[in-house]
Amino acid sequence: MAKYSSKDVGFFLLGSYSLLGSTTKIEDTVELKLTETYVLGDADEAYWSSGAKKTDVTQDGWFDDAAGSVHAAFSGLSTVALPMTIAFQGNTVATTGSGTPVDIYQSVQRVGYDVQLTVGEVTKAVGRYGIWYGKKGGKLAFPLQTKTTAGNGDTDPDNPIHGTNPAGTNGGAMVLHITALSGCTDCTITLRHSTDGTTYSDKTAFSAFTPANVTAGIASEYKALSGTINRFTTAGWAYTSPSSPSVTFAIGVYVAP
Repeated sequence: MAKYSSKDVGFFLLGSYSLLGSTTKIEDTVELKLTETYVLGDADEAYWSSGAKKTDVTQDGWFDDAAGSVHAAFSGLSTVALPMTIAFQGNTVATTGSGTPVDIYQSVQRVGYDVQLTVGEVTKAVGRYGIWYGKKGGKLAFPLQTKTTAGNGDTDPDNPIHGTNPAGTNGGAMVLHITALSGCTDCTITLRHSTDGTTYSDKTAFSAFTPANVTAGIASEYKALSGTINRFTTAGWAYTSPSSPSVTFAIGVYVAP
């Protein structure tokens, strides 16, 4: 069995915020919810579960007030829920097997933020998340990278290997994170898929996002997919009113069983 360590983490994205550079620990806890069902006269405890689970995530790291980093993400404890994706096995699309895994969180609320100052130590920051709808194990469809000229991943020489997933016919979901955008009015990114890794077609487009959306930390979207999702996936990107445009983004895909 392959083993992975902290050096293998490719990215940690919350909305448009890139938090990897200020994070030292991510704790992801999943708990099965139980209800007490024992009554008077019972000698032993008894419980029942509907199967519902609770997911909690806590992030430890260093205080960082750079644009798009941890302080910008947490300082106001915004009530806007954002998707979150963690590439714990790297930011490179796998060349064999079933693809590069990512953890996809559909809707994340920032519920706590602690700044820890200790004499003689670097200032630390702790972020706490409320997780709506749990976590899905997905695959990296398009690695976090910067693209300029509009194009498609399947014809882009920088992306000779495309994301691989177990194909499915029951739909699933896709998630987009844009961490930088400039030189255009807006940018639209589309998930593309293929049965053979050669001939691609558009599956579904995300909403268009503006540079102002990125500055606000909200240029990100989790979107449900229906029908067939083919094995090979990549991205297409297009700009409105481009003038030396540039976009940095990543896509993850979840295929329902």
